[in-house]
Amino acid sequence: MTLTSKFKKDIGILRAAANKEIFLDLKDPKLYKKIKRYYQDEIDYNPDDPELNYSLVVECLRQDLAEVA
Repeated sequence: MTLTSKFKKDIGILRAAANKEIFLDLKDPKLYKKIKRYYQDEIDYNPDDPELNYSLVVECLRQDLAEVA
């Protein structure tokens, strides 16, 4: 399932996070948790560095959203 089909109703907020207009983890923590779970197979999360994890998630978002633009 693609990002855009799975999170169809949240695309606007995901685009804002990918464009660094908002911080997804602060604006919508539940959605951020779902997105982290969505990318769990692509990202090796570091339990000691939440900032790095967030950057990796946003980079994945940016790449996935650029593919459908």
